[in-house]
Amino acid sequence: MVACAAACALWLIAGIAAWAQTPPRRAQVAGQFYPADPAELRAQVTELLGGDSKPATANKPRILLVPHAGYRYSGPIAASGFRQVQGHAYEGVVVVGFTHRVQFTGSSVDTRDAYETPLGVIPVDQKAVALLQGSPGIGHVEEAHELGEHSLEVELPFLQVALPGFRLIPILIGEDGLESAGRLADALARLAELGDYLFVFSTDLSHYHPSAEARAIDEGTVNAILFETPQAAHRLFAGGQLEACGRGPILTSLLLAARLGYPERRLVRYDNSGETTGDRSRVVGYAAITMADRPSEPAARLSPEAGQALVAAARETLQTSLTSGIPPAQPALAQHPELSRSAGLFVTLRKAGALRGCIGRIEGEGPLAKMLPEVALDAALRDARFAPVTPEELSQLRVEVSVLTPPVKLARLDDLVAGRDGVILEHHGRRGVFLPQVWEETGWTRLEFLRELASQKAGLPPDAWKDAALYVFQDQMFEEPER
Repeated sequence: MVACAAACALWLIAGIAAWAQTPPRRAQVAGQFYPADPAELRAQVTELLGGDSKPATANKPRILLVPHAGYRYSGPIAASGFRQVQGHAYEGVVVVGFTHRVQFTGSSVDTRDAYETPLGVIPVDQKAVALLQGSPGIGHVEEAHELGEHSLEVELPFLQVALPGFRLIPILIGEDGLESAGRLADALARLAELGDYLFVFSTDLSHYHPSAEARAIDEGTVNAILFETPQAAHRLFAGGQLEACGRGPILTSLLLAARLGYPERRLVRYDNSGETTGDRSRVVGYAAITMADRPSEPAARLSPEAGQALVAAARETLQTSLTSGIPPAQPALAQHPELSRSAGLFVTLRKAGALRGCIGRIEGEGPLAKMLPEVALDAALRDARFAPVTPEELSQLRVEVSVLTPPVKLARLDDLVAGRDGVILEHHGRRGVFLPQVWEETGWTRLEFLRELASQKAGLPPDAWKDAALYVFQDQMFEEPER
């Protein structure tokens, strides 16, 4: 009996282990979008990649946007993107496609233990999958991964040749809204904090226009990816001004880039199917775009503790001055020596999410600790756009403090990073300033941002920005928790 029980236990354990090891997700479009024969496929991909395993660039990409059509159409363009990651090492690769056939809410991360292509089996990073599945808006929709979807699969042979031995995190997006993209970007940003991951986003551009017309449309879409905020790109897509069949992956890539500190975006190659097949009457557009970390900048940043001390001091200043009428004493900030340095400083007040006051100093006029009380009171009482804040409103306000980097003159418009940079405009003795937060609050494009800066803030004609001196700066923003 004992021997029988032991044998049964071993059988049960073996059965559980076998059940836990799911079979690989088999290739579903091999022989259609790319060769099914392993030797032929490896030879084709190797040739497209240029046959060189050395890094194409020393600047290691963190985000890659590539097309997903059949290799005879988009293969050369996709390969130009994957060539940028050759020779670099990553702990895992997240591939984000979208569903052409099955629509669902949010995103789906596949739970299979592995994927299989004609080039072999790719292990799935189960720890990363578990982390993502615990995130809002991310689940598992088996049907989405099983019904012949190609947008994720076609990227895998390129990765198998360019990054042999990588671990995969496969994701499909089921909708193309900004909110859903934001939830996925938040989860991917948390994953990026835990390891060195490459994020690959799959998208084609315009569909079935004559070649010249397609190039004009695609130029707008590529420029939006390179230069605009996710909010602006979403609005342009919704208005029909941009075209792409991977809108969800594009928006997610832009939101993730913002969360990762705005890596530098670069167009590697653009073309359309007219150039690869010769039929220019109805083409599909393709682009390969990389986003890589910028060189580290020496600008000192405040610690989170010092930043929150400034926020608390601003709240204390307003509470004391507005309720008792007693002039504010300098807050007790001496325990943070870093606040003795001089830097630009803004205080922003919000009520129910709406702006209630914002005033500051672009350049430091003394230690941050000393400037803070004056700037806080200016924001509450001296912003000409609003009536002074009353004591009764204090409990309804949310306080933000922004510490600025020194302004730097903008040499080229392409160097303006939407979402990251605040801008100072100076022209004919007039001056206007927008903080970086304005990008997200408005969803403006770069052109709209500059036109509004000239007209709203500097009192100039909208196009005066073209002849004005422009300076950019960044900020560290600290805020109170939601009340």
